[in-house]
Amino acid sequence: MNSTAGSAIDGVRVIALKVIPNERGRLMEIQRRDDVHFLGFGQVYLTATLPGVIKAWYRHREQFDQLAVARGLLKLALYDARADSPTRGAVQVIHLGEAAPQLVQVPPGIWHGFQAMGATEALALHLNTEPFRFDAPDEERLPTHSDVVPYRW
Repeated sequence: MNSTAGSAIDGVRVIALKVIPNERGRLMEIQRRDDVHFLGFGQVYLTATLPGVIKAWYRHREQFDQLAVARGLLKLALYDARADSPTRGAVQVIHLGEAAPQLVQVPPGIWHGFQAMGATEALALHLNTEPFRFDAPDEERLPTHSDVVPYRW
């Protein structure tokens, strides 16, 4: 289930997650404060995305988004539009699912969105480095089918 298509984008990290099974089920470690890739804590939330639904496009000025899938399968698409980036113009696609769990870290300035694949809803855990500020959101949005992003769902 884990795959990356297109060019790797500078600053995007894909971290394999540890799953610990036992006779009662399993535990999946997503992030610890003592992980070398720990970026800080702002907010954690869970989203449910119905099969085929696309949630795109958005980017942040300050915040790192971090995503891990708890159930189902997501296709995460990323586009680097940062003026100073060595990978400006690159598109990267990552499949996230419970069969090969991963945490993806998306740096500020990267347009990103996702689509639930398969026949069941996908549950995604979002670990953002900044809490959402309703009075001053650190978020820009584009329509799902925007000419700004050279990717078609």
